[in-house]
Amino acid sequence: MKVRLALLFIIILLGLEVALAAPRTLVVRDASGRKVEVRVPVRRAVFLIGYELIPYLDLWDQTVGISLWAKRYSDLLKEVGAERLKEIPSVGTATQANLEALALFSPDLIVTWTYRPETLKVLEEFGQRNQTAIIAISPESLKDLRSTMRLLAELFGKEERLLRVNRAMEEVFSLIDKRLSDLRENEKKRVLWLWGDHCHCQVAGGRGVVADILRLAGGKNCAEALDHPYPRVSPERIVLWDPEVIFIWGNASYGAEDILQDRRLAAVAAVKHGAVYKAPAWSTWSPRVALITLWVAMKIYPERFRGISFKTLVERFNRNAI
Repeated sequence: MKVRLALLFIIILLGLEVALAAPRTLVVRDASGRKVEVRVPVRRAVFLIGYELIPYLDLWDQTVGISLWAKRYSDLLKEVGAERLKEIPSVGTATQANLEALALFSPDLIVTWTYRPETLKVLEEFGQRNQTAIIAISPESLKDLRSTMRLLAELFGKEERLLRVNRAMEEVFSLIDKRLSDLRENEKKRVLWLWGDHCHCQVAGGRGVVADILRLAGGKNCAEALDHPYPRVSPERIVLWDPEVIFIWGNASYGAEDILQDRRLAAVAAVKHGAVYKAPAWSTWSPRVALITLWVAMKIYPERFRGISFKTLVERFNRNAI
């Protein structure tokens, strides 16, 4: 009798384990507002955007295709997973996906963005034909980014891994808060973030992850009143704002010297004092947003971060998060 009960107990446990591991369907709403059904945990994914999450959430084995941008521009993927990256085929980019390549790899999920609605539409039609879920991400704040990370962690069954990443991020944000804790409102410096447009007039407005970066770094965003992540303004407007520090997006094709030599901006305080900096070419849609925020804060208020080695903190962050 005892043997039978023991066998029955084992069978029940095995059945429960199988049930827990069995695929299920989640219905989620993505950044484009679409309701998307996703079979989880995702086994075969393509990242056209958001690929810096691959090492942080340990998604190497679940990634069957990746954006060409990742292979060309992601120093993180090359540094922590060069051999793994070589093994993952590129499938175009988020602006021009290679549909034939996508079909070959039969992904369960494609992660893309909302930047070009026409491209998203093409991918959506591909998904309908091939039973592939298409998730568009477009975080417009740090809160949105955290929600996006939670969503992807849930889809891939990596919730525990995300806890580790979040702890590493909070450690960096806590350091920034501590160093800026007594910064008064009238002591905050005027700052401006420039995107990649060659006119040097596309800025980070009051909406978007970069807007939150500038706030957390103690800056007073000159373009805060513009309710858009990427508004364009005239050089005259920038002169009137008179930012004390200017940052350039890390993937822009121009650098600090181009801004310093732009005669239209010669009267700007940041230009006159050489306070123009090009950010690291890191994604702001990844856990490294914490490190970018620290880098920005250290450039605005270097005196408040004396004794801190940014390089050492980056290495520690990646050790703890990856």
